[in-house]
Amino acid sequence: MRQLRGLLPYALVAMLVVVASVVAIVVSTTGTPAGPSAVASASPSVGPSASRQAVTDLSPNGRLAYWRAEPNGDHLLWVANADNSRRRSVAKTDNPNSITKTKWSVDGSAIAYVEGGIRLVVVRIDGATTAYTLAPDLRADSYRIVDHRFSPSGARIAATVQRQTGSQSDVYIGAANGTWTRVTTVEDAIAADWLDEDELLVQTTGGVISAVRATGTNQFRPLTGLQASSPVIGSDGRVHFLAGRVTQFAGSTETFVFAAAANVWSMTADGTDVRREITPPDQDSLRLDGTWPGGYLYHRGTAPAQLVIGSIPILLPSNGGLIERIAVSPDKRYAIGFAGTTVVRVDITPAGLAPSAVLLLGSIDGGDIWFPRGAPLTRAAPTPRVDAPAVRYAFALGGNIWTMGADGVASVLRTGASNAQTQRRFNVPLPLWSPAGDRILTVESLGTGASALQLIPVTIDRTGKVTRLTALSSVAPAVAWSPDGSFIAAVALPASPQDPSILLSELSVRVVSLDGVVGQSIPGREVAWTKPGMFVLTNGTIRANDRARDEQAIELWAGTQKRTVTTVARIVGDARAQAPSVTKGITSVSNVTAAADGTFAAARVAFLGTTATPLLVLLRASDGAATQYVLGDRIADEAWSPARPLIGYTITLGGQGILGTPQEARPMATVRDPASGAVIAEVEGRFAGWSPDGAWFYVATTGGLYARPLAGGALVRVSGIGVPVSITKP
Repeated sequence: MRQLRGLLPYALVAMLVVVASVVAIVVSTTGTPAGPSAVASASPSVGPSASRQAVTDLSPNGRLAYWRAEPNGDHLLWVANADNSRRRSVAKTDNPNSITKTKWSVDGSAIAYVEGGIRLVVVRIDGATTAYTLAPDLRADSYRIVDHRFSPSGARIAATVQRQTGSQSDVYIGAANGTWTRVTTVEDAIAADWLDEDELLVQTTGGVISAVRATGTNQFRPLTGLQASSPVIGSDGRVHFLAGRVTQFAGSTETFVFAAAANVWSMTADGTDVRREITPPDQDSLRLDGTWPGGYLYHRGTAPAQLVIGSIPILLPSNGGLIERIAVSPDKRYAIGFAGTTVVRVDITPAGLAPSAVLLLGSIDGGDIWFPRGAPLTRAAPTPRVDAPAVRYAFALGGNIWTMGADGVASVLRTGASNAQTQRRFNVPLPLWSPAGDRILTVESLGTGASALQLIPVTIDRTGKVTRLTALSSVAPAVAWSPDGSFIAAVALPASPQDPSILLSELSVRVVSLDGVVGQSIPGREVAWTKPGMFVLTNGTIRANDRARDEQAIELWAGTQKRTVTTVARIVGDARAQAPSVTKGITSVSNVTAAADGTFAAARVAFLGTTATPLLVLLRASDGAATQYVLGDRIADEAWSPARPLIGYTITLGGQGILGTPQEARPMATVRDPASGAVIAEVEGRFAGWSPDGAWFYVATTGGLYARPLAGGALVRVSGIGVPVSITKP
């Protein structure tokens, strides 16, 4: 009876084969078939074969691997050609429920699977086996292997190791002695395809796609400044990915990184030639899986169904069941899909997909299809490097703080894992170099738990040494250097910056020395420190149920002496502000900045709860006159030249076009003279910073970071990481 029960699944499969009218397999005993042509026998031999066949007898064009229960109760791992010919078993397990993530190596010479979440087993197709087991301390702390990726030669393997109780994940590389070496410590890294034997693609839940070296620690090479996910090497040898609003799903056995409102982009392995490829029809929580002839494979959220993006809608045949994964043969004439416990073939013709899938194999527990990689990895051709300023950069990306030299090579200076992922919890301004360029000023979380929502000032020197200034237990995100770099100014808060009570509180600007001694206190809510003194936004007044504070002013403090530069009432009372008729309780002032020499200042003004357009106002410090009003819904990235009073900023154009037609948002980097109001330069992209001598300004685009002489000229590409940067001398 036991044998009859064991044979029942195979009898059912045979019936399905008859119903589907599947043609018989015709297999040469000596040749290697170009692809599957029919259904294989449903009765494999029992147990591993006594003598292994030569590696070369499997097809170089496609190979299957799958687990299957045998009539005698054995649970075997089988390898075969893509049509299930030349089958042979290469491994056995006594606990099939513990087996996950069965995958082929890139070169088709081995299969790896995870056993119990703690051991990765690699089986060559001749049956030779190597096991890589997590260290006892990782197992005790609930870490598990949730994914793995082979290097192109199959000699190396990378694993994503995730903590089940907290979803922290990092990348580990398998060593020759069967142990693991941790190569990232950011706690949100997920391994993807290898680029070559030394580097692999890694995505983070913070939206960063990098190449990471397989030796050392945190040897990241970010490839793009776009917030992105799901990097895959396509059939054209380029890196394809989703760029959009990145979010994550953190499960107990796997973490997915999704992109919403996304487009598919591609780039070379160097992060160059970045281009948008296609817009998916779905815009919610997408994961990119691979390329498809004329399109892409993707999943929506955690749903199991494989979806296809193409120039026209593409639907996979429904008669094959719910196809969860599918891959296309190198000749693009057919695809092999996995649908629950079955393997199906879908033919592809110039007219499109065949209307019905063909059942190839049934009663499997898990498996994978291997096809050879179609094209070599695409890298940019070497080009002569155009001279750009010799400087050093600092920037925030994906929850970490980075530095970068003039060569465009970035390195992690401070990981988000070391400061409660502050950069991802808060809208933290750009980290700022000191006037001498020896350290960076930023903010980070005070601690863990509830104190993670409180920010403190932090300085980081070029070696990564961190000084946490904890004398102020909660400050506003924006902090400022004194002109000589010996002090900082921060707005002290009675609670975390996100606490709604902050609006009702009377705040003060506090001066702190670099060794943490708190000095002068000035009533106010924002500060910009210049050579003549500090520009401070006053507290003003607030009434119950108001949305913003009234009767505010901008003051200039020189030591203990102050004078009023202008009032907010004066700013919004000017007709150029186009303020609504009632401004009390809705006028919000923020982002006070000033030129280094103190001759001009700027502030953003918005009218909350109205349709009035926000604005950037430029002010002459000597008499408080508003020299220019720049109206725009999205103004950001204000930065003053270190050499003379010129302001750079980003204004984003777009929205509704003619007759209400939507237009794509288009950021414009703008340099303006506050005295005359004249626009000195305007370049498409985000304004990204100034060179230390003010002779160059920087623009961040989807293609990377560029420098341009202020006097005019061509853009010079500095890096593939197109984000605003803080800049100092090398």
